[in-house]
Amino acid sequence: MKSTGILRPVDNLDRIVIPKELCKTLEIEPKTPMEIFVEESRIVLKKHEFNEGTVKGSTGIVRRVDGLDRIVIPKEICKALAIRPKSLLEIFVEGELIVLGKYEYACVFCGTEENLVEFKAKQVCKSCLKDLAAIE
Repeated sequence: MKSTGILRPVDNLDRIVIPKELCKTLEIEPKTPMEIFVEESRIVLKKHEFNEGTVKGSTGIVRRVDGLDRIVIPKEICKALAIRPKSLLEIFVEGELIVLGKYEYACVFCGTEENLVEFKAKQVCKSCLKDLAAIE
């Protein structure tokens, strides 16, 4: 998965703006129906294709991109993933998919911002990783 390096906040109506460059590259026009999937702790957006079969993680929810390139994230998904207004979501691109992940820049256990490694889509510092490995 390739990070775009772009962070966007979720607004008070649970919307996020998809960067113009991504919309242009992926040919996403206003009113394009986007299907929403959940994979682990990430939200995946994909252009909805009406002939396509069910995909693992599909919520069955299709939302249209508005005229300002925003899409509303369903309340149920925001609640399940603890996404609140002003939460920063990092935007990734994987082929033709747009993947949104909560931007986490500190260890989930101790809060340090140094020596982080990603483990199951979470940031963990090497010290806490060592402590976890010692647990039997």
